[in-house]
Amino acid sequence: MLTRSQPPAFGRNSGEFTRWRDRSVGARDDLPSRNLASRTDELHLSLSDLYAHQARWLFKSPRDRIELLERCIKKVAESARNWVDIACEIKHIPTDSPCRAEEVLAGPVIALRYLRLLLRNLNALDKGGPNPLPGRLAQSADGRWQVPVLPITRDLFDPVCFMNFKAHVRLKSGLREDDAIAATQPTENRLPTTSLILGAGNVTGILAADVLGKIFQDQHVVLLKLHPLTDPLRPIFEHAFSPLIEAGCLRIVSGDAAFGARAIEHDFVDAVHITGSVAAHEAIVWGTDAAERKRSGEPLVDKPVTSELGNVTPWIVVPGHYSTFQLQAQAENVAASIVNNAGFNCLATRVLVTWKHWPQREDFLSRLQAILSRLPRRVAYYPGALDRFERFTGCPFNGEELDQPAAGTRHDLPHLPWTLFRDVNPADSPLFCHEESFVPVCAEMPLDAADEFSFLGRATDFVNDELWGTLCATFTVPSGYRHSQRGRNEWHAAINRLRYGTVCVNQWSGIAFALLTLPWGGHPSGTIRNPQSGLGWVHNTFGLQAIENTVLEGPLVVVPKPIWTPGHRHAESIAWNLFNLYHQPSLRHVGELTYAAFAALFK
Repeated sequence: MLTRSQPPAFGRNSGEFTRWRDRSVGARDDLPSRNLASRTDELHLSLSDLYAHQARWLFKSPRDRIELLERCIKKVAESARNWVDIACEIKHIPTDSPCRAEEVLAGPVIALRYLRLLLRNLNALDKGGPNPLPGRLAQSADGRWQVPVLPITRDLFDPVCFMNFKAHVRLKSGLREDDAIAATQPTENRLPTTSLILGAGNVTGILAADVLGKIFQDQHVVLLKLHPLTDPLRPIFEHAFSPLIEAGCLRIVSGDAAFGARAIEHDFVDAVHITGSVAAHEAIVWGTDAAERKRSGEPLVDKPVTSELGNVTPWIVVPGHYSTFQLQAQAENVAASIVNNAGFNCLATRVLVTWKHWPQREDFLSRLQAILSRLPRRVAYYPGALDRFERFTGCPFNGEELDQPAAGTRHDLPHLPWTLFRDVNPADSPLFCHEESFVPVCAEMPLDAADEFSFLGRATDFVNDELWGTLCATFTVPSGYRHSQRGRNEWHAAINRLRYGTVCVNQWSGIAFALLTLPWGGHPSGTIRNPQSGLGWVHNTFGLQAIENTVLEGPLVVVPKPIWTPGHRHAESIAWNLFNLYHQPSLRHVGELTYAAFAALFK
């Protein structure tokens, strides 16, 4: 690990449509084979098939959609082992590495959990019941309406799997009770729509969640364009989601950026969803002459665009007294947020915000540094990582100065060290604040404040005004902080002022993403001109309206040790136990998961 005290007319085509016929998946013998057809032919034929099924899918009954979900659960289960193996090959994760658990959890486990949640919703709809929220609409002390979204008890056993975790969605301020009630009732789409999803390259479960959300919640048909990194997973996805392909509501294609641009421009594409960088969003929406187009108010795209665009993600440690166990557990949580997926996550902690005068600051930072130092480095599989690492660290990378890569990993790609900069002055290092590094580099920025209560307001202003992005932020909060009147007041003021789509307490925001009952996206203050971390919400499982943001709370210490803890030696086997539970929910699988998690404490 490296440590340093200071770092050095996008729009519809005007020409005639090419003539096409309605072709179902089961009757395509007359089409050219994939090996012979050009990419352009594949694109047009895929979109033609989807166009032909738009209206049919829109009016599918809940019972028909339930049947499709049940078939998808079976197919995802069949595909899961190959899915994980290929994802690990893409990221050069050795077969004996505990990091394989990440690909289980962020791939097939995410897919199965979401399928179960969607099945739960449709079963309620089929029976004429209300939206199956896990609790009742309530008002906070300041009168804002809050909608509970966690834990889910039936089928998913959240009180066991995520003990003492809870989450709620904060609705926009000023709503009357009848408006708040209406905001909890999903609205059905009644306009035939084809959505293009430009897939992410870093987390395979994002592809599954985006596809399932568009198809089952928005009732769109979907063209999924894979990121080049995930192209090897195409046959796996085609098998896992074959029921959706056979139903005519999904097609999967591969291609480069030029292919993606043609797909966006195609007349049969009605809406676009982007997961990627803000630079990609700007290029797609505004083109090469972005400044001129913004001045004239003429975006290149005249179709609805939603997006998830990353973040300079902060983790704020609220000062106070923490026990040794609490300090260690929170240091492990922060470390997990830095090293998960080799640092290639939009929700990885990039800035650690502390109080300069916190008595336990050095102890906490030393614990975090020690954890990072023990962890083996990983292959920097994501394109451009080495250049970004050198730019953010301010020095050329010399792999020979560091430990040798782990056995079985690539030696022709860099194995970047987990890098923690301590005592960074934001004014001297604006790059850390204004740009997402997308490499395993974290800067600790201590702030000055009169006391621990004043610090919270100072930290809130800092992350709102100085850090780029609005996706997610995490707080570590001492147990007694909110017991005092001033602590409660400062906390409520901070929550009300934070401009982040997801706010987490004591737990990494990656958990909020993976639970899938929490709407995920940038704060709704984003605009097409300045999207910040993105526009719209993904996996808004309960179809909520008028969302301000989501708050997830978890304990300071989780027992038994969670499987996302860095270096957990039994993480993969326990992850497969969770997979089994979501595949076939039962008390037997709950027991097996619980036993495996506690048994790992003694191995």
